[in-house]
Amino acid sequence: PVQPVMPGQPAGPGQAPGQQIPPADLVRRNQHGDALARRVGRGVLKAVGGGAREARLLAAFAELMQRSVASSRQIAVASVRGGAGKTTMAALVATELARHRTDRVLAADADAELGSLPLRLGVRSQLSLFDLAGQKPQSFEEAARFLTRTPDGLWVLSSTRGGRIAGEFTLETFETALSAVSRYVAATVVDCGAGILTEVNRGVIAGSHGLVLVTPGTVDGALSARGALEWFVSNDQQDVLRRTVIAMVSHAPQVGADLQRAHQMLTAWGLPVVAVPYDRHLATGSSLDLGRVSAAARMAGIQVVHEVFARSLGAGVAR
Repeated sequence: PVQPVMPGQPAGPGQAPGQQIPPADLVRRNQHGDALARRVGRGVLKAVGGGAREARLLAAFAELMQRSVASSRQIAVASVRGGAGKTTMAALVATELARHRTDRVLAADADAELGSLPLRLGVRSQLSLFDLAGQKPQSFEEAARFLTRTPDGLWVLSSTRGGRIAGEFTLETFETALSAVSRYVAATVVDCGAGILTEVNRGVIAGSHGLVLVTPGTVDGALSARGALEWFVSNDQQDVLRRTVIAMVSHAPQVGADLQRAHQMLTAWGLPVVAVPYDRHLATGSSLDLGRVSAAARMAGIQVVHEVFARSLGAGVAR
């Protein structure tokens, strides 16, 4: 008879108890965001110069990325609930910044449970923000011992050790760790845990110069984003809205919702709303590879970065 696999036992031949499976092995195939025919079409479009709107956006984005910062800018990426695509958006924003800026960019994971930002960025660190919080580095080189770096040049501060939960942390612990390294970087993208009402998330948002509020590209997703905006206003945090960009992320190829109406409902608040279309590569949940992201999703990501970084340059922070 077939014996059931008991907890703690190997799941298969050659797999030791507790052995971690490489994330890449969980993806059936390395998905491109665009199908082959569309990727060929993209090559033709590039050859003839692309669209005028995209060209204007890229030119403005390139100019913005060349602007210097007077002090380190912090951008929070948050969502009202889990499963909105928040960590994917944080990885996308941070990677685009790192690729296009000549100074240092940091991505920090503020998920106190099992933050997946390092996974999405394809890195794993044996040290976490807990380790950095207990130190007082006197240079970036000393602080860098607690960080990992992606092939795109993005520095990453993890909340986990070796991909495993390191423990719950307080806002004070997170801020202590972040302040030890943020002084050496031009921009920090913080991936918050799910929700906006926890102590850590509220503190991160209050201390950020820009906020990307991520919501599913559905009717209830738009309603939850509106609820968050209403909460900020009713709790005397109207200033948060001036530095906020909403990213509506589609998680399926076809959605029957009236997204145009949802878009209008959110833009009525005077905030930029960027629709991020479904992308097969992003949907795998594996390590981000910008070369495999669809053209439409990539342009939407660049638009999000452009909007939130521009707002961060002129924003103050209420401490």
